[in-house]
Amino acid sequence: MSEPKTERPQPRILRRLEARREAYRDKGAAYRLAWVVAGVIVVLAGIAMVVFPGPAVVVIPLGLAMLSFEFAWAQRLLDRGVDGGLEVKDRIVHADRRIQVLGAVAVVCGVAAALFVAIAVLT
Repeated sequence: MSEPKTERPQPRILRRLEARREAYRDKGAAYRLAWVVAGVIVVLAGIAMVVFPGPAVVVIPLGLAMLSFEFAWAQRLLDRGVDGGLEVKDRIVHADRRIQVLGAVAVVCGVAAALFVAIAVLT
């Protein structure tokens, strides 16, 4: 069974986002339209980065944050992503020592494999 969810304090970045969302509501229609178009472009670029090289895990939430100023569905999706990220962070922090060591070993092996491939390709 899963543990009951405990209420977490809101991360600082989400508090700042809410403050910006309040200021956004006072902007004109042309500014808001340009903001939505830019948000869509950022999300599409992030989706492209899933296939092509790039930081998709950073760009997609950024685009969703932009779209969340105007659309409730984007805010819900962003909130779910943040909640999932905080849950993963909590699991990592509260994992037993054996799991933390195995995770560190996996990261070191991944970095070593990436370096090996990079050296093999470049030489």
